[in-house]
Amino acid sequence: MEIKVRSVVIVKAGKEKNSRFVVTEVLDDRFVLIADGRKRKLSCPKKKNMLHLQATGLRIDEITTDRKLRDFLRESQTEV
Repeated sequence: MEIKVRSVVIVKAGKEKNSRFVVTEVLDDRFVLIADGRKRKLSCPKKKNMLHLQATGLRIDEITTDRKLRDFLRESQTEV
């Protein structure tokens, strides 16, 4: 699966290992910006190497607020 903007991913390495995030921006062929709406807000996403991410196949329709992002990630965790 390919990692694109608004894709839900699971972090495979680092402090946030096994946590779910949404890709907010693709910087280049190696790095993306991710946010979860809690620790990493949409206003200050984390830069992450794509090699440390696992795509889940889920996508969020739109990312408008941190609250909606948190709710979507919580709901998607029970689906998978």
